Parts: sequence; C-alpha cells; structure tokens
Amino acid sequence: MDEQEQVKKMTKQEQQACLNCEHDCSACAQGCTSKVKRPADTVIAVTGGKGGTGKSVVTVLFAKALMKRGLTVAILDADIACPSIPALLGMKEPVLGDMPVLTPVAGPGGISVVSMGIISDEPLEPVLWTGKYMAQVAAWLMRDTKWPEGLDVLLIDMPSGAGDIPLAYYTAMPLDYALAVVEPGELSSGAARRAVSLAEKLCVPVMGIVENFAEEDMNLPESCKGIPVVATISYNGALRRAACGGKLGGYETECLDDLARVINELR
Repeated sequence: MDEQEQVKKMTKQEQQACLNCEHDCSACAQGCTSKVKRPADTVIAVTGGKGGTGKSVVTVLFAKALMKRGLTVAILDADIACPSIPALLGMKEPVLGDMPVLTPVAGPGGISVVSMGIISDEPLEPVLWTGKYMAQVAAWLMRDTKWPEGLDVLLIDMPSGAGDIPLAYYTAMPLDYALAVVEPGELSSGAARRAVSLAEKLCVPVMGIVENFAEEDMNLPESCKGIPVVATISYNGALRRAACGGKLGGYETECLDDLARVINELR
C-alpha cells in the first residue's frame, strides 16, 4: 500500500498525529503531535486539477473580497516551482527576517504575502528539486512564518494536481476548507473533480467551485455535477490585463463578495 492509500484510510486526527516527526515512523508506535500552529482563524486552500485555470488570480480576488468585509487576510503561495502571487501583485520586495523565521510582506491593499517568488534570489530560474523536497519547503513556509497576530483568514494558493505538496498540506496542515477553481470545458472540469475528490478523501471539506473564464454559451460538463458553484467570474479583458501587468491588487470586482460574506458568517 502506497503512502497516499495509507493516508486515505486515516481519520484527520490520525493524519495529524503522524506529522512532522523526526524519527522513523515505520518502526515507531508512539503518537506524534503536529508542530504546525494554526496561523489564522480560518485557513482555505485554493486548488484545481490543472494549470491555467486562474487559481492565483482567484486567490487574490478572494483576498480582496474578504478584506472588504473588514477581515485581515494573508496569502501563502504554496506553488514552489511556479509562484504567481508576487507577479500578479507587482511585488518585488524580499520576505523579511532571518532564516528560518520569515515575516510576510505587505502587498497592495495590505494583503500579507509569503512566496518563493519573493524569497528566491533568482525567481526566473527553474527549481531543480524533487517533489518531496518541494513539499518540505512548502511546509516550512507555513510552519516557520511569523504570521500576523489575530489573522482572520489565510488563503493558500496550491499548485496544480495531486502531487506531494497538496498531499502534505491536506494531511499536515490545519486546513478548514478547500475551494476548487475550474474553467469551462471537460479538460479542466475533469481535473477539478479529481482535485475535489482528493480533498474529500483526505478529510478537508470542499466549499465548492469557482467557475473562472465563464462564457454564456459554455456550461460546466457532467464531471462537475453535484459540486456547488459558489462564484462565477466572466472572461474579462480588463482583468487579464491587470493580472498580466502586476496590478491585480487594484482591480475591483464583486464576483466573490457573496463567498466572502459566507466565510465571514462561518467564522
């Protein structure tokens, strides 16, 4: 039985009891406690099955919608190989603090951000790490960041697919919800269904899906039936230009306001 299958058979409590151990768990019967402290009142993973669906854009817009509700919000860019959040916000300032403790950088509008895109000295160079090592780095970003006191919501911009980083986060981190991003078309929708199934099997409640790049003549395929659509973002050239120009922090939309209201009421 491989690691994922073993994890799927555990309860959430059993998963967290095995996390961040420093000894050989295969020869150990003792229960370990997680070293990851809860960074915020509510922690949400923004996920999807494939790249190009706009997860990072949705993460930033969601953060802005939450902040309109008066909530303090931070973003953790967990995509180690291809971080997008700093570029979307036009951020170039380095993460502050002496390693290994990090202090998030305040982006446009006061969103606190931690990302390899503002840690690495060479953000355009390829990351030549194994998936397991990238997962360890992603866990370090969560565990050893000095998050603001009293943080209301932490949004985690997850990498695509069901690799080592999503597995590590779903099993090791104190996540409250997952939110899937999908665009019309069977390719994206089928991948989103797999992402939703992964979160559910690893005991992370799924809020629903955000339909991005929505068009009037295109509906979500059967593969997404049964998953509630909690927000819809129509294709918009102005939004695309703001994202590509690093000015997403100044883009205004009401598309995610209802979802932000729901999160505020659930807290």
